[in-house]
Amino acid sequence: MVVPLYQKISEDLKDQILTHKIEVGEKLPTELELSETYHVSRITAKRALNELEQIGLVSRTRGKGSFVKKNSEKKTLSQTTKQILFILPFGESTFGDFTVGLIPYVKQFGYTVFITNGDYLRETPVKTIAETFDGLVFYPLNTDEFLDALFELSTIKFPVVLLDKKIYGLDFPCVMSDNKAGGFLATQALIDAGHTRIGFIMSDEIHHPQTTRNRYLGYIDALNHSSIDFHTPYNDPASNARVIVDYVKTSGLTGMICENDLIALGLMTELQNAGFHIPNDLSIVGFDDIQAAGLSNPPLTTIAQDFNRIGAEAGRVLMTWIETGVIPDDTYISVQLMMRQSTSSITTNTTLK
Repeated sequence: MVVPLYQKISEDLKDQILTHKIEVGEKLPTELELSETYHVSRITAKRALNELEQIGLVSRTRGKGSFVKKNSEKKTLSQTTKQILFILPFGESTFGDFTVGLIPYVKQFGYTVFITNGDYLRETPVKTIAETFDGLVFYPLNTDEFLDALFELSTIKFPVVLLDKKIYGLDFPCVMSDNKAGGFLATQALIDAGHTRIGFIMSDEIHHPQTTRNRYLGYIDALNHSSIDFHTPYNDPASNARVIVDYVKTSGLTGMICENDLIALGLMTELQNAGFHIPNDLSIVGFDDIQAAGLSNPPLTTIAQDFNRIGAEAGRVLMTWIETGVIPDDTYISVQLMMRQSTSSITTNTTLK
């Protein structure tokens, strides 16, 4: 997802203000100076300054310029704990290390991060959380879990930033990978290699997270762009991971997109045990780029999430809310296709029997 130029300028200035590189009362660069620095029009520069004014970071006076504004709603030092709560449902090594980006960012503001799992949210009263911490970064495995505590936090306007999944009905900003774009990238890579019978393979769970749904939509989008009619229906029992060998044989798949790397790696082993050669008989693409993806045999082609950037962006969003009292918008982080040896051109694939 391309960030508009005016937004890039406003975010750069916002970071300088929040990290006190530009102090309260100090004058910001003029529209002309910003247009020359960023090589944009004065209209774009003006829009960036207007956005900072709208969120209460600057005041603008005609003929004088834009100045950093003291926010009357900001907590005083004596009211803050300078601690951030980070709740993860899994160990960092299992998935990706968000803390590499998160911790250094909030450290600029003098904050420390306390990392724990969902049990803390289940066992600790909301009042205690609000008194102990200034904000929360939360990765929900299931968006219906902890709704009672999260709703209470929302009613007292406690700053909460979600990772990976949006919880609708609660006014919390979410920082997430652009999973739809990832689904498109993965599918397009196989299309470019000549594949036309590409499946989207999920687990046999009844309900799948938003991430899987958005990856599937990207898969369908890529097929539609190339006018390819064949596709697997969403959450189709006939094509889920539990019956993959039969499905590959009956459908004539030459390529498959898996909802995540764990599914892809498990299926790769199962298919190899059934006599399939990867990638000559079947090309496989995963999602997430977990550590095991690069160590499998063959190494797994996958869509990499930028966990470092997601963590840093979560820190930026949370600090903006804490420091200004303004709730930021959702943020989508771009993903990257990691081409490895689990995929090949259809011209080198053997015919499936």
